[in-house]
Amino acid sequence: MPGTRESSSAGTRHGFRQELDLFVRLIGHGALVSIALVLLTLIGATAATAYWQATGRGVGAASAGTLAEPTGVSVPSTSMSSVPVTWAAAAGATTPTGYYVTRATGASTLAACGSSPATLITGTSCTDTGVPDGAYTYKVTAVYRSWTGTSAASGTVAVATATKTVFTAQPGNVPAGASIAPAVTVAVQTASGAAVPAAGIQVSVAIGTNPGAGTLSGTLTAATNSSGVATFSNLSINRAGAGYTLAASSTGLISATSTAFNVAAVARKLAFTTGAVTGQASDSATLGSITVQRQDDTGAPVTVGTTTLNLGSTGTGVFAATSGGAAITQITIPSGTSTATFFYGDTKMGTPSITVSTTGLTGASQSATITAAAASALAFGQQPTTTGNGATITPAVTVLVVDRFGNQTDDSTASVSMEATQRNLKGTKSIKSIHGMATFSDLSINGKTTGTSLVASSPGLTSATSVPFNVT
Repeated sequence: MPGTRESSSAGTRHGFRQELDLFVRLIGHGALVSIALVLLTLIGATAATAYWQATGRGVGAASAGTLAEPTGVSVPSTSMSSVPVTWAAAAGATTPTGYYVTRATGASTLAACGSSPATLITGTSCTDTGVPDGAYTYKVTAVYRSWTGTSAASGTVAVATATKTVFTAQPGNVPAGASIAPAVTVAVQTASGAAVPAAGIQVSVAIGTNPGAGTLSGTLTAATNSSGVATFSNLSINRAGAGYTLAASSTGLISATSTAFNVAAVARKLAFTTGAVTGQASDSATLGSITVQRQDDTGAPVTVGTTTLNLGSTGTGVFAATSGGAAITQITIPSGTSTATFFYGDTKMGTPSITVSTTGLTGASQSATITAAAASALAFGQQPTTTGNGATITPAVTVLVVDRFGNQTDDSTASVSMEATQRNLKGTKSIKSIHGMATFSDLSINGKTTGTSLVASSPGLTSATSVPFNVT
């Protein structure tokens, strides 16, 4: 009966169990389990001599935590062997200890960025290096103690590692100094020849084979675009040559050599290719032939195109296409050759300059040496001046031995005689010329006169009459 005391051992154990049941109900089944187990062991212990019965009710509660997964896992659409990976941190009340990254291709998944469940990344980005060529997606897993939260897969990144450069638009034949057109392009590719669509790779070009000792000008280093192609739009070579090549290079990549191409000479200037002419004065073009050539900057002949040249002289020159031919003022260099020839003549003794010129080219000049032709006549050099009756005419009168153009003959020794048109002339009246000149230093006239003249003569030469002068 409730409240009674029992003395038997069985009753004691039964009462103890009832008390234990009541105790468990009071504290809740989910707590102090270890105490209950200890108490159960007491069932076989020495019997209790009394117990009390009681009734009661207990309530227990527990809370559960969560770990959110990372979001926004991002990779570029294309990359070389190093792939940058970024993500947004796991949001929520529980802050992860760190993250590890995996990459997947097909059914294969591998650790990435040097991370693992035991080697965590504390930031929200990493670079996966040494990635083989292929297509991959990435996932990021947040870790907190034994909890994990894995992100959705990133977009696909196509990994292609550049190993070489390749000319994809070859240089074509071009005139010297002109930009190579169309533009030269160089692509970076994998070892198998697949395109590597990677921007920002620096590619340089230089002359490979250099038959004309030319210099390459223009922008010689360019970065690849998003398709992995570098474009060189203003390359030029200044010297003509057949069989030029270009070489393309980029750090760490195998270099490439272009196909051969030619650089044609471009006319930049005119030049005389024959020596200066020397000859006697003439009114026809008989000196020559004289050759003028169109050339490039280096002096190489240019055979392309037709060029009309203007002929000129600082003397009284005359030009002809053939010796003694009809006078001309222009000469043409036809296509297929680099030169034209002509002949020259000049009536004036001296060293005139012969000039050739044309629009767009640097002209050329060359001196000619013109000597007097054969002695033909006499001419007064120093004319007589008014003088006193019986006085010596001063300054001394000179007579020149000249050719038919009036040029003094430098080598004539002809004897020259002198007479007056009025009155008697006194003094030495016959003088042998020296270098084509006779000097009369002691002439005089007795008797006043107005408008008298001197007359010089020499066998085989046309005589000369001086200007009138007075004797006072």
